[in-house]
Amino acid sequence: MSMQWTRPLPRVMLDGLLLALLVMAFAYWWLGNGVHEIIGSAWLLLVLRHVANNLFWWKSLSKGKWTPQRLFNLVLGVLLAIALLALLVSSIFLSRILPMIFPLPRVFVMQEIHWFSAYWAIALSAMHVGVNWNRIVALTLRLAAKRDFPRWLKMAGWATAMAISVQAAKSGMIVGLWDRLAFQYSLSMWDFNQSVLPFFLHWAAALSGLAFGSCLILRGVEMLQKRKSIAL
Repeated sequence: MSMQWTRPLPRVMLDGLLLALLVMAFAYWWLGNGVHEIIGSAWLLLVLRHVANNLFWWKSLSKGKWTPQRLFNLVLGVLLAIALLALLVSSIFLSRILPMIFPLPRVFVMQEIHWFSAYWAIALSAMHVGVNWNRIVALTLRLAAKRDFPRWLKMAGWATAMAISVQAAKSGMIVGLWDRLAFQYSLSMWDFNQSVLPFFLHWAAALSGLAFGSCLILRGVEMLQKRKSIAL
């Protein structure tokens, strides 16, 4: 039986798998180059599946009213597409597997492009999740066959998100995310011989903070827009 990727469970699984694979790709010195290239290739293929699932959104860009969420999604989508294109091109030139099939020149600048575009891709992906959080919640509710979550669960979720966001600022510094987003070099490298799990926990915290921050900004803009429309 073929998987129906447009149904709630496969779509939520696909989105979660995309972020998980992207974080795994950053554990280069733990997994090695071969696994890194396999993960990167699988991730790019799944991105194409994700885009195919949301073709209706791109087709409807010229229709309907432009809401803050649509505008945020368009900006993030364009920036993410640029980062992914840079990742793809630089990956081809940096690959150690492709030269076995056909020779490619080693271009040093591609190392920098690949490095910085990867950090921007993962940050933009987290922000993309935050901006579309209401859609993810709607898919989850459809999956659970419920109309809404209990009030206590919502409050617990917000409290957890705020607590994680506090840790996100520190975690982003530990994994070097903030420096790389500012196109700055950092000599800090994670020692996987000492610990592995904290590496992924710090990444989870940093990305959760970005997603939560994007969600808050979007909701703030939407609230201001509603107040403005009421005042008029």
